[in-house]
Amino acid sequence: MNHSTKILALVLVLLMATFALTLPLFGQGGQTGSRQTNQSTNKSADPTAAKQPAPQASPDFSKNTWDLPADADKTKNTVAATEESIAKGKELFTTRKGNCIFCHGETGSGNKENLPQLRRVPADLSDRKRMPKLSDGEIFWKITKGIPGIMPSREMLTEEERWHLVDFVRTLAKENPKT
Repeated sequence: MNHSTKILALVLVLLMATFALTLPLFGQGGQTGSRQTNQSTNKSADPTAAKQPAPQASPDFSKNTWDLPADADKTKNTVAATEESIAKGKELFTTRKGNCIFCHGETGSGNKENLPQLRRVPADLSDRKRMPKLSDGEIFWKITKGIPGIMPSREMLTEEERWHLVDFVRTLAKENPKT
């Protein structure tokens, strides 16, 4: 690089740095220190100045858990786990209507790609030790109610659609053996 190219590159870097430093001022109408000084020393100097609310802390959803009926485990599945029901459940699971795949992934073991966007790791629906311990009713109510701030409820689905999901979810722990 010759001398004039180095100088040109330096000038461009300085211009970009200046632009980056002044960019936040554009949102304030170009006013700088005088308005800020007036606001800090004389609150009534500019009564039309919009007061910015204090930033709200994000709610802590990390400890939220299931809010299921006490007898959820006794709720009986009203839809037989036929191939047709399982196929309907799979369609709901994998499409936007149910959208279970976003968090739980195709196999139920979790969608690793979306994990950074989630508030916590979703349940592994392919876990062959844990899933058989849950009754159909418990799974149904978990799908129905969700966990506030963590897993959206699926109450917008019909009761029959939620039972189809239960029938499909039951297959995930069978089809995806863990080593």
